[in-house]
Amino acid sequence: MDTTVYEKLVNAGIRFISYRPRSEKEIRDFLKKKLNRWKVFGGTVADKVIARLTELDYVDDAKFAAWWVEQRQTFRPKGIRLIKQELRAKGIGMDIAEELMQDLSSQSSDGRSQIDYREKELASNAVRKKLDLWQKLPSLVKKKRIYDFLSRRGFAADTIGSIIDELMQKE
Repeated sequence: MDTTVYEKLVNAGIRFISYRPRSEKEIRDFLKKKLNRWKVFGGTVADKVIARLTELDYVDDAKFAAWWVEQRQTFRPKGIRLIKQELRAKGIGMDIAEELMQDLSSQSSDGRSQIDYREKELASNAVRKKLDLWQKLPSLVKKKRIYDFLSRRGFAADTIGSIIDELMQKE
């Protein structure tokens, strides 16, 4: 193995991670693109770079998944279903995603899971931002817009139904 290629890939990987946390799959895909661009063929080089980055604690899928969920809940509110789908697309194993969702869904004192409450809160906040656009629409059209909007964002049907009921009662 050419040590200069290895060193260049490690440095490129660190630069790639410096912008935001990355999953192992994202880094592996990035390294493969670099190797193809340099016309160097060797999956073992990429494996060694991943091992080195993991050793340096730059690559940790569990930490990445927790960061991703936090970002999605804070900046781009999305439902649990869509977040799980995004995590799968990023190469996060279902075991890590399920474990993370279990941690989020710890039971509260009233028997409802925290994740149900949080998801409802996120859905409500997302809809509030759009309500001004739909204010003059007929009630049935408004309900459909709300349902479609929240459904595209991955919120559960029962959560969407309760949000629509709350909003229609306020009118």
